[in-house]
Amino acid sequence: MKSRLILKFASTIMLLIFAVSVNAQTYKNTNFSGNLYLGMSNMMGDLGGSNFIGSRGLMDYDFRSNRLAGGLGFTMHTGGSFSFGINFLATRLYGDDAFSEQDFQEERNLCVRTDLLEGDFLIEYRPFSRSSGFNRFYVYSGVGIMYYQPKAELNDDWYKLRTLGTEGQYLDNGPGPYKELQVVVPYGLGYKFRLAKSTSIILDLGFRKTFTDYLDDVSGNYPNLALLEEVNPIASQLSFRSPEILPQLAGNPVGKPRGNPDDKDGYFIGNITFSFN
Repeated sequence: MKSRLILKFASTIMLLIFAVSVNAQTYKNTNFSGNLYLGMSNMMGDLGGSNFIGSRGLMDYDFRSNRLAGGLGFTMHTGGSFSFGINFLATRLYGDDAFSEQDFQEERNLCVRTDLLEGDFLIEYRPFSRSSGFNRFYVYSGVGIMYYQPKAELNDDWYKLRTLGTEGQYLDNGPGPYKELQVVVPYGLGYKFRLAKSTSIILDLGFRKTFTDYLDDVSGNYPNLALLEEVNPIASQLSFRSPEILPQLAGNPVGKPRGNPDDKDGYFIGNITFSFN
């Protein structure tokens, strides 16, 4: 299933590149650039962030959750207002209920780090390409695929949460594990500063719309911890961590909200890019 999804995505990208390349032959000023970028990421999910249950987009931004992000790309610039590129990104997203002042999140006491790889096909548009003052400003969007792996720490060991099934995914009549490969829609804006004839520095601010609520492994309700304990004691302990800070909350919170499935997770990417034409 994974290989089929990757093959379909790669085939679509190759067809888009071919179509764009053929179309670009009509422009005399077509050129190409290699891009190397470094920046930071910030997860917009159920953990930490704003004082709400679930993601609230930019309202979930918390400086303490920033993590390093980096990658490389290849862009084709036409003589008109459009550019077309392929980018690859690697980062580690982070979310922590300790960063929230909302009682529900503080008591929930969950924390996650999510290793993430992303590949995109992007279309850039320069709306002011004929203006000498703003011709290097651009907006962009596209489509991509991401691989993500949420993990949590317990007794100095890190555990892959998807494998454990902290919301009862592997119990009888459970929903099964969520997919670790997902489609992602990148969009954002940026500005290019020319350093020399062939080099530029780019400031890029981007967002990622996903179609999963499990970037942080938190979405629905608590499972039956007694049953989960029989299947995997580690999964049970990482599912319900309130007693670690509030022993009086010990018990079986089966059916109680653990997250908010109505809002999908997303993430923010801010980069400084070095581009060589």
